[in-house]
Amino acid sequence: LATFRDTADADLTDPDNHAPFRRRISFWEQSNQFLQSPRFWQDGQGKSRYPTALLFFQHAMPGFRGPLRPAADIVLTPKPDHGPDGKLTSLCWSHPADLVPQLFAELGPFPLMNYWGPMAAIPSSRWIASAAAKVWRDRTPQLQLTYVPHLDYDLQRFGPDSPQAFAAVQAVAEALDPLIEAVLADGGRLVVLSEYAIESVDHSIPINQWLAAAGLLRTTELEGDGWLDLDRSEAVTMVDHQIAHLYAKTPAGLAAAREILNQHHIETLDRTDQESAGINHPRSGDLIAIAPAGGWFDYRWWRDDAHTPRFARTVDIHRKPGYDPLELFFDPAARAIRQDATLVRGSHGRCVADSAVFISDSSAKPIHATEVAAAIERLMA
Repeated sequence: LATFRDTADADLTDPDNHAPFRRRISFWEQSNQFLQSPRFWQDGQGKSRYPTALLFFQHAMPGFRGPLRPAADIVLTPKPDHGPDGKLTSLCWSHPADLVPQLFAELGPFPLMNYWGPMAAIPSSRWIASAAAKVWRDRTPQLQLTYVPHLDYDLQRFGPDSPQAFAAVQAVAEALDPLIEAVLADGGRLVVLSEYAIESVDHSIPINQWLAAAGLLRTTELEGDGWLDLDRSEAVTMVDHQIAHLYAKTPAGLAAAREILNQHHIETLDRTDQESAGINHPRSGDLIAIAPAGGWFDYRWWRDDAHTPRFARTVDIHRKPGYDPLELFFDPAARAIRQDATLVRGSHGRCVADSAVFISDSSAKPIHATEVAAAIERLMA
């Protein structure tokens, strides 16, 4: 949220698509320049200590201005082209540049429509796993990190304990076969990493609606829609599943927002709490809100359907102030993204004691996520 934070961050955004708006609020940016420390496989100057491939991870591109910062020796990442008419073209970006045309020629275009949105399904994970196997065989990295998205979909649509979730586990296991075979045939070590544990949810939390009702969040008319007015707002939240970052312009706005969250019994971390937890950062919110068990944060700030901005009914990961799980649900009659928050059955972000994030390989016990880098470096030794 550039208006509420260092405007220098706006200079790091991708200038290719809708630059004026995306310099106000922009998510899913790809520039590695946003990272302020080297990746664990890099030295202090950002150079890989061993040949490394990074596939389908965020912040993978080297940047768009100033000194570029490569994320890895080999990079493959989705980079759809957003046309002026709102249509998307399925593209990827790679380094070396010849990797994308090679993969498209052998595997066909990346199925972007199956990567996210209402058509999100196993074809995208199959393509990624097959591409990863080819990169492993043909480009011979010593370390390769590959993000496979499939378990995000039906676990959010139907819940982690649903029959669809169990079917999704089977589907992704089969999709990974080409990659697993390539790694093991080459004498490589296989590491399975889970970034988070999805839990069942049964209600949404309209945190921005509360701020709007109190007059802290303000909107303005733009292109016939009600958009956030960051210049006039006293407080807004950026939501991400079960976590929300609240940004306030003034101490009075922060105090009023804190009181609203307290009234709704929402757990919050202020700057002191964030410092103690080791998560304080200039880009983090003045308050970090944590959803209660069974709840998830909804980015929407309007109450009346008549005031729904047009982008809310589309797959638009850049204009919404946070993550929108409703993009997984499509209304064929209206030909639009459904706006019924009760559809969402899974979410993540809360610390769940019996569902710790961990990694393991074929011979190791599960370990905590904070030990991931050290574990991989031990395997690389």
